[in-house]
Amino acid sequence: MRHAGRFTGSVAPIVLLTWSLAGCGPSGDSDPAPAANAGAAGELTGPAASVYVFLEGARSGDDAKVASMLTAVARKELAEKGLSVAPPRSDTARFVVGEVRAAGPEIAHVASRWTDLNPQSGQTQASDMTWVLRKEDGQWRVGGMAMTVFEGEPPLLLDFENPEDMLRQRAMLKAEIARRRQAASVPAAPNEPQPLQR
Repeated sequence: MRHAGRFTGSVAPIVLLTWSLAGCGPSGDSDPAPAANAGAAGELTGPAASVYVFLEGARSGDDAKVASMLTAVARKELAEKGLSVAPPRSDTARFVVGEVRAAGPEIAHVASRWTDLNPQSGQTQASDMTWVLRKEDGQWRVGGMAMTVFEGEPPLLLDFENPEDMLRQRAMLKAEIARRRQAASVPAAPNEPQPLQR
C-alpha cells in the first residue's frame, strides 16, 4: 500500500476492514449483466449470479452460503485459520450487482455496490467493490475482492486464498488510517516542512 494520497474520510476504509476477515476468453455466461438489486436475482446469470448469492448470504448472515460461494482454496485456507470474509448480518444493508468483465476464459471481475446505515451517524453510506471470481467445476466462485480505499490510489486487492496476506494488509490499513487521521487533526508548526503532494 502506498502512503501517498489523501484520506478523504470516506466509508471505504471502514467497509473494507469490516469485509476483510470479519471475526478476527470469456465463456458464454460471463457476458455483461444488467445492474440488479437484491430483489432481482432471477435476472442474473454466470459470475453476476454467483456474486448475488455471495452478497445475499453475507447480508442475511448465512455463513454457510457465503462459504459455499468461495473457491475451494479460499474455503480451505479460511476454514483452517478460523476466519470468515463476511461482515456481520445486517437487515439494513442493500446491494447492487453491476458490470461483469472477463479477465480470461475462467476469470471474471464483477462490480457491486454495498449500501448500509452508519450506526454512529445514521446516514446511508455506499462502497463500491469488485469481486474476483474463478470458474471451478463449471461454477463461478469468489476468490477475492478489490476496493479503492484512498481516493486517487490504486485499489487494494484482498486475496481470499491467502489469509496471511489479508491479515497483513488489514493491519497495514488500520495503521495507515490511524496515521492519516492523526496527520489531518494535528496542524503543522509554522516552520515545519509540509509533506509533498502527489
